Amino acid sequence: MINNFTNLKEFSVSEISLSIKKHIENEFSLVKVIGELGRISKPSSGHIYFDMKDERSSLSCVVWRNTLKDQEEFLEEGSEVIALGRITTFSGQSRYQLVVQDVFPSGTGSLMALFQKRKQTFLNEGLFDQSRKKPIPYLPEVIGVITSESGAVFQDILHRLKERFPRTVILWSVPVQGEESARRVAEAIVGFNSFEFQKQDKRPDLLIVARGGGSLEDLWGFNEEIVIRAVANSKIPIISAIGHETDTTLIDYVADKRAPTPTAAAEIAVPEKKQLSEQIKNLCIRLDRSIDTKIEWEKQKLSSFAKSINNVILILSDFNQRFDILMIKFPNILLSYLQRKRENLFKLNLSTIEKNSLLKDIRFRKDGLVKIEKSINLLFKNVLDTKKNYIDNLYKIYSALSYKRTLARGYSIIRDKKMNLVTSKTSAINAHELSIEFSEDTVEVEVKSNK
Repeated sequence: MINNFTNLKEFSVSEISLSIKKHIENEFSLVKVIGELGRISKPSSGHIYFDMKDERSSLSCVVWRNTLKDQEEFLEEGSEVIALGRITTFSGQSRYQLVVQDVFPSGTGSLMALFQKRKQTFLNEGLFDQSRKKPIPYLPEVIGVITSESGAVFQDILHRLKERFPRTVILWSVPVQGEESARRVAEAIVGFNSFEFQKQDKRPDLLIVARGGGSLEDLWGFNEEIVIRAVANSKIPIISAIGHETDTTLIDYVADKRAPTPTAAAEIAVPEKKQLSEQIKNLCIRLDRSIDTKIEWEKQKLSSFAKSINNVILILSDFNQRFDILMIKFPNILLSYLQRKRENLFKLNLSTIEKNSLLKDIRFRKDGLVKIEKSINLLFKNVLDTKKNYIDNLYKIYSALSYKRTLARGYSIIRDKKMNLVTSKTSAINAHELSIEFSEDTVEVEVKSNK
């Protein structure tokens, strides 16, 4: 029985494992697998291991560290996902697995659930608050457009801007769908806000992020966190114009203005030049009317003033006659005035002479008063010294004869309420209240009789 297989080629275990590995990896170098997530493991190495399964089979999957970032939130046990990757074998255990390159929810229901989850997260952070939104410039000089250069969206925006009010437009071309879309859109927003771009003369005053309509999966790149945070951090105002009016993405909530279509974004970005011209024309007409009305009003005021002048002339005629009369009398009046001034001047000269005499007399009398003052001061000092010596002698005599010296030897003086001296027992009893003066102080006492 064994001899029947002697012509078969022999393989080592490693050779057969390598052969199977090459065949499988060549056959399934890139596959897309749909299934339900089973067991999920996230060890400290950073790699992620999970199972994908259906009603009959299970497939082991691995995500190498740093391969997925934003997509990790899709990995929840029990959810249905689509995984993109390649099949490889693990010869050490004779099994195969899917090395995942990308993963995303399967079906609109899963995507919408994730959409609502992300929306609530950003809402809680305050990224959608109206207070964060920047005003859209009324007439921007330069507009930056972030979209695909190959699509019709950019041409629609250019055409609409040209119709309304031509502006300088800078295109930053990005893929608006697919795996690289979110990262490239975020890079464009950050790039327009970068320092290098701001140094240029043509720095955008406004950004438009736009793309045409599509399914929820097609528009999913504009729901990614990297895009939302780039829009939130932008210093340049942003208009979002993603899809049609019925399409909604998270960028619409965080943008400073949401346009239902890319064409509408161009309409929001600039005013209509024709309409502005009409407004200016109407304002000019109104201004001309106001000027004409003002001129007519001033004419009426001038006419009334001219009539008033005629009345003024009549009033002034009487004053003119009076002026003529005064002019005739003026020479005599002037001569009379000059004569009075001469007389006053003569009197002033006489007063000046009298004043000099008076000043000499005052200085003479002042010298006499100074001498008298010195004599009086000397006399007053002598009298004051004499009186002071006299008072000092009297005080010494008083001190020698004063009763205070007697009190100091232990005696006292008793008086009643009327300050009369009390010299007997009877007078003391009748007084009831007494004042006893000692050398250092006075004491008030009440008299009690012993009968």
